[in-house]
Amino acid sequence: MLLATGQLLSPTDIARLARTSTLMRLVMDADGQVLDMGRAVRLATGAQRKAVFARYGTCWIDGCPLPATLCQIDHADNWVAGGLTNLKLLGPACQHHNRDRYRHPERYVRRREGKDRWAYTYTGPRYRTRRPPPSTASPRKPASSPTVVPPMSGDPP
Repeated sequence: MLLATGQLLSPTDIARLARTSTLMRLVMDADGQVLDMGRAVRLATGAQRKAVFARYGTCWIDGCPLPATLCQIDHADNWVAGGLTNLKLLGPACQHHNRDRYRHPERYVRRREGKDRWAYTYTGPRYRTRRPPPSTASPRKPASSPTVVPPMSGDPP
């Protein structure tokens, strides 16, 4: 085997490397920036983050207005379930949706948007964001005037 440095490895060295090394697949762009790293690392590289920001304007959950640049980089397939840190499987998720999608994956439906983009639709329970108007069944009593008690003899003035 010939290395990039020009050094020739013996069959013994190749066998030793095969037994003791870990292989890692990396995909780089034309400038040498790493874009796909498989399961070698969990967090996106700077180049991957920039590429995600260029592909998405906001959080990838429908209706969430948070700009992608303020979002966390999320895996389309959860990392703990074997998700890959590859650009085509990464997208921006605001902190709320990132945590909620991890804790409750059944609440989200993923769909493809174009060749290498994903979007999610939230299908979980809807919560009321405003308090209901106050009830008019029992109107409040007007505040009564304070009662003035005349001083008793022996009280200080």
